[in-house]
Amino acid sequence: MRLYEEVFKNTDGASFTRCTFIPKGGGYFEGVKAVGDFSPERVVVHFPKESVEIEGQNLSIKKYCDGDLQLAGQIFAIKVEHGAV
Repeated sequence: MRLYEEVFKNTDGASFTRCTFIPKGGGYFEGVKAVGDFSPERVVVHFPKESVEIEGQNLSIKKYCDGDLQLAGQIFAIKVEHGAV
């Protein structure tokens, strides 16, 4: 966790999104505001200041609780859209 502290030390208290991708194994997202479109090939995740479109195969929601989202399946690509929310 020290790495995250170092990376985000200059954010001046601004909110940030943390995403962890696991090769061939999905991903984990913190600070999720809502889940938008959802299919086994595409998921749109909304955060306070941006939205992330995730493309993959066999995507499913493994956990969604208290702003944390865990996706199962293979993630092939992501697209971040700032100011979308």
